[in-house]
Amino acid sequence: MTFDVHGAADVRKFLEAINPWESGYRENSFTYVATRLGNDFVLAQGMVWLRTSPSPIPFIHFKSENVRAGHFKLSDVGKSFQEVIRELGDGYLTTPYEKLYFPAKSPSHGASFTPLHPAALQSQSRLNVLKITGAAQLLSANPSVLDWELRSSSVPFDSIHELLSEYGLGGLFTDFVTVEVIATAVMGFDGDACRITENNARIVVRLPPTLDTKEVSVGYREINPGVRVRRGSLAGTQFTWTQGPEIQVGIFDVAVNKAALLHCYAIYNGVAQTHWFISDPTTSQNPRRVVVETFDPGLAILIEFMGRSRGKSYDARDLEVAVAWMFWMLGFSTVQLGSTARTQDFSDVVLVTPQGHLGIVECTIGLLKAGDKLAKLVARHATLRARLNNSNNGHLKLLPIMVSPLPRAELQADLEQAERLGVLVLAREQLDQLVQRTLITTNPDELFQEAEKRVQSAQEAFRAKAAEPELPFNSDELGTRPTDKPPT
Repeated sequence: MTFDVHGAADVRKFLEAINPWESGYRENSFTYVATRLGNDFVLAQGMVWLRTSPSPIPFIHFKSENVRAGHFKLSDVGKSFQEVIRELGDGYLTTPYEKLYFPAKSPSHGASFTPLHPAALQSQSRLNVLKITGAAQLLSANPSVLDWELRSSSVPFDSIHELLSEYGLGGLFTDFVTVEVIATAVMGFDGDACRITENNARIVVRLPPTLDTKEVSVGYREINPGVRVRRGSLAGTQFTWTQGPEIQVGIFDVAVNKAALLHCYAIYNGVAQTHWFISDPTTSQNPRRVVVETFDPGLAILIEFMGRSRGKSYDARDLEVAVAWMFWMLGFSTVQLGSTARTQDFSDVVLVTPQGHLGIVECTIGLLKAGDKLAKLVARHATLRARLNNSNNGHLKLLPIMVSPLPRAELQADLEQAERLGVLVLAREQLDQLVQRTLITTNPDELFQEAEKRVQSAQEAFRAKAAEPELPFNSDELGTRPTDKPPT
């Protein structure tokens, strides 16, 4: 259906941005947590997921006396994602289980559109995100009586935060009730099938069957040590396509130099969706990675250390080892200070660039504030900064870095405070990307500069957000009238 938006500028921009490929979104769903307010249940947080493939989040419903959580397909309620956005603008949402209310912050809901969400960019993919905000948040980030209610339910959860994480909602937005509409990338690479063998690079792309292969293109950069980068572009018509009921797979073989690295960009309708590095797993342009892979083939141990979930078998020291290896492969000098029982209260890892700039690293297998790790990192940074200044080394830059193997969404509750304090946060997505970057020799000082800019951009964004008024998003602007008003 056509969804005409009048006046709600950011909603309109979002819909226009994804219109060329919206038919590829065939697995759309809504996940939420809601709490009781009187006789009704009010959204605490929700996400509309627009996906090309089945969701990894289970389709289950949770209920206790004062809490509801669920995940359902939009097709289960017979609605398109545009109709769901309309309902949210009207202040409610129909689910297969119960009706949820989404009251506005007077006089209307707020809306903002992020066409290139930072979390997705760091994981080599594009996300278009529409953020809709309502009334003030009823839940608190602090422990509450609801945590104890969840612990005593027939399907127990330890806290509201664990419930949010279970349903893929990340950390709690503590200012306003928030629903995000997340449009994922519609085209990507088959990471297992893409590889370089000798002088041949096989590029394998994946596309929903509802999208036109003629709108596909792939740009690439062939990177060879000591040689000028070779660049090119391939049209969708050059690929050999295999049609399946769930996916279209395109294959193209291109000649490359031995030990080359191919950096590819998946493009649909002229818009880059994802990018991917293709390499020969038996070779590497980075001699430091060659050293590590001699003892850890394929970086299997490093990836295991970084990819383990929290649990009894998880040794936090393993993460510190993996982080030190990774930064050493990226060209930094590294020292592990907190790797023994006597030094466990020291900083975990310290990084040094060739120009002498330093990073002080704290690793956590959980949330950023767990065990006061964030506070300790900030305090250690201040102490080290003062000692550097007093020893005539004030010209050296110092960056506090927090590392967690959890996805960025799960760190949302602590992320804002960390970034406000000038801490660089490296979550699951950033670790994956940094490991990819070890394929080639990198300049640590340039990486350090990139990190500084990220921290500065985050702080500037917070300042700008505090200064900007909310964008109006009123259901009347969508050309519809509420059929069932939420309680006032």
